[in-house]
Amino acid sequence: MPRRRAYPVTVAASEIAFAIAAFACGLYDAPLELTVLAAVGMLAYWSWSRRLVLRRLRGASWMTASVMGVVTIISIVAGAYWLGLASGGII
Repeated sequence: MPRRRAYPVTVAASEIAFAIAAFACGLYDAPLELTVLAAVGMLAYWSWSRRLVLRRLRGASWMTASVMGVVTIISIVAGAYWLGLASGGII
């Protein structure tokens, strides 16, 4: 049975960095284009970091994993941006 690799800390730190960037965009009331740029960057990083797994999938499995990943990333970025907007008056 092949041994599973541990989830790299650098991948998790990079994903958190994108969420923090979206939060900062909301906090400092940055233009929406910067938040979209952060979302596109996070999607590109996600597809690159999951390339080995996505290459093995075919058809409906690939589409399901990709759509779920995109929806999750968009909801994380949107939530972080909204939290930044909401906490802008508090901080």
